[in-house]
Amino acid sequence: MVSLHFCTSDSWGGLEIYASTLMVELQKLGCDVISICKPSSKIQQFLTANGVRCEHFSNNRKISLSSLRLIRNIIEQRNVEVLHVHFHRDIWIPSIVLKDDSQRKLFLSVYMGVTSKNDIFHRWIYRRVNAIFSSSEELNSRLHTLYPVAKEKIHYLPYGRKLELYSVDQHRRRSIRSKLNVGEDEMLVGTMVRIDPGKGAMDFARSFLYLDKALQARVKYVIVGEPTRKSRAKANESPYEPPCEAYLQQLEAFITKEKLSDRIILAGFQEDLTGYLGAMDVFVFPSRDELYSLVVLDAMGMGLPVVAARAGGNLRQIEDGSNGLLYNVADSSDLADKLSTYIKNPELRKQHGQSARQFVEKTHSMNNTIHLLKNFYAMDRSGLNK
Repeated sequence: MVSLHFCTSDSWGGLEIYASTLMVELQKLGCDVISICKPSSKIQQFLTANGVRCEHFSNNRKISLSSLRLIRNIIEQRNVEVLHVHFHRDIWIPSIVLKDDSQRKLFLSVYMGVTSKNDIFHRWIYRRVNAIFSSSEELNSRLHTLYPVAKEKIHYLPYGRKLELYSVDQHRRRSIRSKLNVGEDEMLVGTMVRIDPGKGAMDFARSFLYLDKALQARVKYVIVGEPTRKSRAKANESPYEPPCEAYLQQLEAFITKEKLSDRIILAGFQEDLTGYLGAMDVFVFPSRDELYSLVVLDAMGMGLPVVAARAGGNLRQIEDGSNGLLYNVADSSDLADKLSTYIKNPELRKQHGQSARQFVEKTHSMNNTIHLLKNFYAMDRSGLNK
């Protein structure tokens, strides 16, 4: 089977990494994959390094004659059977190309929260979509009210994780902790989020002040992430979105004002995701409203107990008191209280970390997700709409 995938995002975050990984895994299991992505993007670098063929639009417009011709040519020359869109903005061109094509299937994956798209243009565009996938059962229950699609076209497709990659390398752990100046007798509590209003990095940082002084001396925080980047930055212009850059400055000012530079470490973006997770003892996910978090799954896959805001997809990922702890949204004092429980009780940390790993093993195997996706690809339209 030949599948054509669309992800022209400039970024390299959870959505882009996951979509790219999905393409690579599909190809490994015998699906011929072609990707439409941005030239010289991180997506292209990753896919090319993993043997996936990449093509590019000649411009950045939602709709252009040259892009329509390119997709038609690829479909005809490579006998493409399935088109799969991973980045919302990309839905227009494949939908138009397939308008009168009753044979090929068009799928859309939704990875983040969405706004209403019930205007006349989206009703026309989404009429051609055969199925929409989301890893959030909560979102799926209301997606038909936001998008002009029938309920039967909306399907649950769990995120897949390659669990064989999720193990703590003690050498990497020691190396990263040494780099961060974390002592052997200190606990490292960390998060991985975009430095972005709503992601809660400041809630996490402020929680340090609510820890008992005795506990503060035993703990260091690390925040791994950077502000959301602009899709295009001019020469000599900041590469970050202004609200996100301002949020980073507020975070830096807080750390300086409270004299916490030796306790709260801003590590920036890190490629070595599992290495940094392996260096942590507890993971915090302070995002105030997340659909269903990939990085929480990554932390759980590494056997970390998770303290997360009581909101959104966290409620489906974290079973409070079993594989993690939930705290009241934006409540730094409550977050500190939950962290204190783990800091004081290493056996509880271990138990919840083991339960977290078991949750990912049971519900988020990459092999299971890929086989489920291939089954969707192979279904006829009547099967998709059941």
